[in-house]
Amino acid sequence: MKALFSLLLLPALLWSQEYQVSMVDSLLIDAERFVGVDSFGSSYYIENNVLFKQQGGDYYEYKNVQLGELTSVDLLNPLEITLFYRDFNTVVQLDNTLNEINKVDFNTTQPFRNVLFARTAIDKSLWIYDENTQQLEVFDWQRQRSTPINQPIQEKVIDMVSNYNFCWVLTEDHLYHFNIYGSLLHTWSNEGFMRLTQDNNKLMAFDQDRLVFFNPKTEQPESVLLPKKPIDELQISGETLYIYSQSSLHTFRWQQPNKED
Repeated sequence: MKALFSLLLLPALLWSQEYQVSMVDSLLIDAERFVGVDSFGSSYYIENNVLFKQQGGDYYEYKNVQLGELTSVDLLNPLEITLFYRDFNTVVQLDNTLNEINKVDFNTTQPFRNVLFARTAIDKSLWIYDENTQQLEVFDWQRQRSTPINQPIQEKVIDMVSNYNFCWVLTEDHLYHFNIYGSLLHTWSNEGFMRLTQDNNKLMAFDQDRLVFFNPKTEQPESVLLPKKPIDELQISGETLYIYSQSSLHTFRWQQPNKED
């Protein structure tokens, strides 16, 4: 397995750019958790462990009381939405009207995997992080086969996001960037961030009151100046930021001042 390793220790004092944000809209949402907005403009949220989808004037819902708490929802492919139930080590995939189309019970796969995170990957596959082996894998759920991506990560993993070909793993100490072929592309130090979000290779790390953008051109973290609102959930979509804060969904436009073409 080949790995391209680049260690960038970049404290906050070295962040060279600051992105500005301007509010576009604010909407009160009566929900426990905001999930996100998909590429078709439909919005998703969770209330009483039920996933809801609003598409214009139409509403859809999905619930599965047998699988415990819904841990995460991946909207990368709105036609094949990935739900992960960590307590029962199970992934459920839904179509665009929230009908179940596939289920993967990792308790029954061989070898047994104790999955901590599960996200959408390419070609009927999932990015999964197995807590037993401490490895990131690409799991082909049709063939029930898995390809380990990396050597064991001997740090506590706290978040993971992906797109079809790339995956970012956040630990308490570092942020790792992998591709689908098993190469470790970059490693950054984690300056205390707890969550990740990404869109089309645009990556952000955040906690309740801080946000940085990892510029894909410079491969450096750049700070984003935010209004004083605690961040409960965050999603990036192009030049739009969705920040869910204290039962309100705030929509922002963000841009870098004097950005070069």
